Amino acid sequence: MKDWFTIMVLLALTSLLLITGCTQNQTLPSITQQATPVSDTIKVAPTSLGNILVDGQGKTLYYFADDIPASGASVCSGSCAVIWPVFYSNSITVSPPLLGSDFSSIVRADGMNQTTYRGWPLYYFQGDTNLGDVNGENVNKNWFVVKPDETLMIAQRPTLGLFLVDKMGNTLYYFAKDTPGSSVCTGSCPEKWPPFSAGFISVPSVLDPAGFSTLTRANGLNQTLFMGRPLYYFANDTKSGDTNGEGFNNLWYVANISGTVPNIPTLVSTTAIPTQTTILYSGGY
Repeated sequence: MKDWFTIMVLLALTSLLLITGCTQNQTLPSITQQATPVSDTIKVAPTSLGNILVDGQGKTLYYFADDIPASGASVCSGSCAVIWPVFYSNSITVSPPLLGSDFSSIVRADGMNQTTYRGWPLYYFQGDTNLGDVNGENVNKNWFVVKPDETLMIAQRPTLGLFLVDKMGNTLYYFAKDTPGSSVCTGSCPEKWPPFSAGFISVPSVLDPAGFSTLTRANGLNQTLFMGRPLYYFANDTKSGDTNGEGFNNLWYVANISGTVPNIPTLVSTTAIPTQTTILYSGGY
């Protein structure tokens, strides 16, 4: 009788151990198969210059004013690329407010890959030794941190100097006939020279946000001004980096960051008695 009782107890203990073991085995997969969070490869970080783009570790990213966004190329090569190493990630992961669609990549002339933001190639600065450093800002007056909310940026061309572009690199212009705080580009003029309106202003640190203002045009639409001068696009600029409006009719010029334009030209008559005659432009657009 005791032997029978002992056998029953052993069977009960064995069953309990089997049940417990099965239960434990069933819970293990839900722990080991949990997805590990993926760190963003590009982030937004607060700095002394405002919110800027940094890599996954927190190192500052820059753009070069000489580059032409969306051109598929970088003009920083040779010794430049030593001082300004390219940033590249073969898999871009971002969180709001950044959009993955704003990032792409190019293959440089040296064969290296480089990540772009809104078409602008991204770089590090060799002079940044600590995370969060922004020592590359305004180096040579043409290197700048990248701000996610930037509405105007700075471009540079050898014959044009530094001038304003929108965040995608589209050139902005001044009209020499405009007077401070107002636009005389009316009628059919805005069809060829669409007014630029930024709304919120976020610009590189070398530009004073207070230098920007807003004009309400006769049609009720707003137009952004810089140092009192209205800003325009040119309809014949078909891609980023185009500057086809420069010098148009001797009245339209890229929006240089000094806020100045050449004087409206005058001509000298070729009659027997030379007299200076001011050209009266009709429209000029």
